[in-house]
Amino acid sequence: MTRTVRLLLLVFGLSVVAFLVWRAGPRFLWAMLVRTGWSFLAVVGIYALHVGVRAAALWRTMLGGRVRLGDVLRIRLAGEAVEMLTFTGPFIAEPAKGWLLTRRGLTPADAFAAVVTEYLLYTVASSWLAIVALWLLLARGTLPPGVQSGVVVVIALTIAFLGAFAFAAISGIGLIVPVLRASRVVIGARRAERAAHGFSRVEDAILHFLHEHRGRLTEVLAIETAAHLLLVLEIWIVLVALGTSHSWNQLLIIEGGVKFVPIAFAFIPAQFGALEGVHALLAAAIGLPAAVGLTLALVRRMRGLLVAAVGVVVLAFSSDR
Repeated sequence: MTRTVRLLLLVFGLSVVAFLVWRAGPRFLWAMLVRTGWSFLAVVGIYALHVGVRAAALWRTMLGGRVRLGDVLRIRLAGEAVEMLTFTGPFIAEPAKGWLLTRRGLTPADAFAAVVTEYLLYTVASSWLAIVALWLLLARGTLPPGVQSGVVVVIALTIAFLGAFAFAAISGIGLIVPVLRASRVVIGARRAERAAHGFSRVEDAILHFLHEHRGRLTEVLAIETAAHLLLVLEIWIVLVALGTSHSWNQLLIIEGGVKFVPIAFAFIPAQFGALEGVHALLAAAIGLPAAVGLTLALVRRMRGLLVAAVGVVVLAFSSDR
């Protein structure tokens, strides 16, 4: 049943992409994609560097053992491949990274704590960028009233998430295990307790990193911020190639505005349709043709596939396949 639902959602998402392409004009869109020219190689290189920077962040979150940076980079690329092959976003890719780290000698608790910590800190840096971007977008006053209300809700939820993160980092008190125990009203007491017990050691390791290693926490947050800025640079390269006028505020709005898509539309495989639609909406909101946003989204799809293809090759020649 779940597989059928995901297949239907995938078809729906691809239908949305097809509609957006038809509305923009296939010939016009193709002409814009061709106009990116050699800049596309720069975009691929920047995204590959983005993946490498996140691998460095994951490497620096490890406290319970040492894994070579080269191995972590290969694991990161393998995770990109898993994400592409399964269309499940981080829900399978992140646990796969944890499992691959256990193959390099880390205990399960340390491996999964490192993966969760890196993803958490990446999300924290992403949240700051999203708040700034959405605030700038609201200040422009170009959004329809319904969309404007939705943006306010997203900002409020993002601030709440950052507040919860700050509380856990400062106090050393975890929030995930209590939430898992509270889920007994939904999944049953036995399952909830089993999940809480299984995650408790992972959360303890995460809290140890956040609360006891402030210097390294700051370092990883700086690395994650650099990873996000590379994605902003990627947008700049595409817009320059397309010959559109732009400002740094517009770049921040586009990149920050799409940060919520993987979470809000996680139920849609690979966020097909949602990612393209949000890019087009944001481009129109900042005074650019919606086709520019759609072109940017498609360029990002293609560069992601190419980098993930490298991960497929790494995985194919690895004993972990």
